[in-house]
Amino acid sequence: MPIQPLPSYAQNILARLVVDDTKVTAALQARNVDRQRVDAELADARMERDRLAEAAEAGRLNKEERGGWDDKGEQIVKRVPDPARLNDAVARVEALEWQRAALLKAAPSNPRLSAPRANHELQKLAGKKLVPVARPKLPLGKNETAEGALPRFREASVALISERKATAKAARTKEEVKAAMRREIAKLADSGLPTLLPMFHGAKIAWPQRLFGGGLYNVPDGVALVAFLLRDELEARLSKLIDFNASAFPDAMTAEDKEARLAELDSEIDVAERLEAACVEQVIADGGAAHHRPDISILAVLSLRAE
Repeated sequence: MPIQPLPSYAQNILARLVVDDTKVTAALQARNVDRQRVDAELADARMERDRLAEAAEAGRLNKEERGGWDDKGEQIVKRVPDPARLNDAVARVEALEWQRAALLKAAPSNPRLSAPRANHELQKLAGKKLVPVARPKLPLGKNETAEGALPRFREASVALISERKATAKAARTKEEVKAAMRREIAKLADSGLPTLLPMFHGAKIAWPQRLFGGGLYNVPDGVALVAFLLRDELEARLSKLIDFNASAFPDAMTAEDKEARLAELDSEIDVAERLEAACVEQVIADGGAAHHRPDISILAVLSLRAE
């Protein structure tokens, strides 16, 4: 299903993301070319250094020195060690290694929202009505700029998102666990009830059965039978065990509390991300450099609401 036409300001943001992607790609390509060049030069430099080091160790790294004249009137030529060549080769390797480290350190900028990611998120909203909403006014402190406030707004968003993830993973309360335990034992105990009616016609007791080996073997279900015979004792023992284990989950939440808190967090995250996105756009409008987080809500970035 196609996405409805977006407001012009939203289209401009998406177009800017495309331009930013092009710049980042070009910078990456240029950096890769430089790395390949430096890697090739470094490999050659290391080979030359090793060759000269081997020659020096064998006493073959020498140079000619011309001095006075001998009795025959010929100039005296001596071969003396030439450490300068090896020193220059070592210095060359060190310089190239520094260049390589600098290129590796100059990794791409912080993760940012790309045009493909933005369009992917928009596709999820296909078929929904997208309504423009006003950008929130930035609550800036005295003499605080949008660029200076951006880390604060971003940290607030990230903190709320982190809390939401933790809340979504929050353990159940021990009361809920005990209720679930009793339901499982009740189901297991009911399945462990032996069938006795056929005995009135001369049959044997029909014990609860369980299939094993992919249905190839049918054997008595001892666990179900134990649950049937010792239901109350099993519940009591497991209840004590749950009480003991509950101390490992001090932040346990009831299903109702979790659902309510997640709804609150969703609302708070929406407000926080809209402030963050508004701050990014303000920094850019002021002539500064800023980017949207890669996982920020596309609705916050484009200042839209889905209905």
